Amino acid sequence: MVKVNMSRKKGILTVLLALVLVFVSLDFGFCYKKVLADNDATVSIDKSNSWESNGEYFAQFNITITNNSSKRLTDWQLKLDKGSFSLSQSWCCSITDCGSYWQISPESYNQVIEASMSISNVGLILSSSGETSLGNVTIVTSYETTSSTNPTSSSNESNNTTNTTATDSTSDSNGSITNAANEQLSEPVAEENQEGELLDCGKCALIGAELHFPYANGALASAKTAIDYSNESKELVAKERESTEATTNEEEVTTGVVALEDTKSADSAVTNNEETANSGDNSQITYGSARIPTGRVRVSGSHLVDSSGSQVQLRGVSTHGISWFPEYLNSAALSTLKNDWGINVIRIAMYPKEYAGYLSGGDKESLKSKIDEGVKAAANLGLYVIIDWHVLNYNPNETNDEAIDFFKEMSSKYKDYENVIYEICNEPVGAEWSSQIKPYAESVISAIRENDSQALIIVGTNTWSQDVDAVVGNTIDDANVCYSLHFYAATHKEAIQNKLKYAINNGVPVFVSECSICDASGSGGIDYTWANSWLNLLNENNISYIAWSLCNKQETSALIKSSCSKTSGWSEDDYSDAGKWFMKAIKNQ
Repeated sequence: MVKVNMSRKKGILTVLLALVLVFVSLDFGFCYKKVLADNDATVSIDKSNSWESNGEYFAQFNITITNNSSKRLTDWQLKLDKGSFSLSQSWCCSITDCGSYWQISPESYNQVIEASMSISNVGLILSSSGETSLGNVTIVTSYETTSSTNPTSSSNESNNTTNTTATDSTSDSNGSITNAANEQLSEPVAEENQEGELLDCGKCALIGAELHFPYANGALASAKTAIDYSNESKELVAKERESTEATTNEEEVTTGVVALEDTKSADSAVTNNEETANSGDNSQITYGSARIPTGRVRVSGSHLVDSSGSQVQLRGVSTHGISWFPEYLNSAALSTLKNDWGINVIRIAMYPKEYAGYLSGGDKESLKSKIDEGVKAAANLGLYVIIDWHVLNYNPNETNDEAIDFFKEMSSKYKDYENVIYEICNEPVGAEWSSQIKPYAESVISAIRENDSQALIIVGTNTWSQDVDAVVGNTIDDANVCYSLHFYAATHKEAIQNKLKYAINNGVPVFVSECSICDASGSGGIDYTWANSWLNLLNENNISYIAWSLCNKQETSALIKSSCSKTSGWSEDDYSDAGKWFMKAIKNQ
């Protein structure tokens, strides 16, 4: 028999106490978070929306991963038991089907979580034959730590496994606790040495249990227990993992007036006058060409017209999030797309809440500088530009005050720019039109109109901007507003097309400010039949549309091949299959 010392006994007692807390939490329907090792992470899974379709129950789950430690979390992986669910869609992650569970891995842009920061852009849509709760979730994390045994090494990584039982806040939890001996993905945390004695677990103290009750959007109540090990415990065996750093593009991008001067020969019809105006902080900004040949675009009936009154159909592309793929928003890229594709609009997607977003740790001044670069480059090329507040999977009222402040600043800065269009909520979810989205939109539009009475404004609709039919008979009292509908052709077919037809037949001006020809996850196969059906519908009704997205991310909807590192000057071979299709569609080929 192996003798267990007092420190080990204390460690065992602490673990047993933690398990008691798990069962107590489950009895109260809470989502329990158990954190092992000296670096801790918390996983929260929030069911933000649910619905029924064709006899199936669908639920959207948003996943938040928080690095509670003082060290950089360099990689993570989730294991989610399937239970009775099937996977319908996913975003901002890659999913591997492992039989009884899904392995959820990060993308390059949300792989690293800085100390005391969170990511919340990962999501799933699951379906089942009836309403049910999620099964168990296990997280494996890698941390960047300073080695205590090798002073010549600057850092190494430790693996932590956190077992989380996820529950649905709207129903009772009957989940079971994951058996660490059978379920953990990393190496065991203790093993026998050559003398047959257990490695000492060291001094183990229970330092706290927190209960978090985030009620917004029906978020799951959660609890976590953090166990702090002493220096002796750091001799425990952990599997070494290779550190993965998020790739940053170090290519210098020339911005400001000099860069804009170089683009003025791209289109001889562009007026080259220069104006000065004050930004929100009263600093002097030198503007490039604020006017474009076609003038401001505005709503007339259910269509858009230019300054001459002629109907226009805007056709263009959207950036991906400029926090993650800023390098593609440059004057040379826009020039390539104008000359080779014939685009007349570019959409600048800026995420507020997601990792490194405008409101979640991103560099606000850098993001606004990138927007400025895009606005000026587009103006000098005679292109319209959409500044997109990229609300995704939540009620836009969650960022109402921040959106008002942002659009006040933008509309003050660009009030003289004829090419600027504002999109104030990309894809709301869980927000009914009349009581939630419309009041939000009215407050943000009012802020814009204080500075700019003429700019076109695009307002998103509920369920990822699919419920444009809800606007019929309940439009916003502003003459220059249109309403967005988004589609992904392999997922959204006749039912969504019928919503669009119903809206335009009842005089609602619709703008398809995001679309692609794959499924709604942004990946999966391309459905050319429905892609062509959508294109015909848009062209027949002169409806403007924007293709998602201008980047080389490894997903079907990315317009650039993942193997291509160019940020402008692309040849046809550099485009993905989706990119090639949209190039021909926009060119009317």
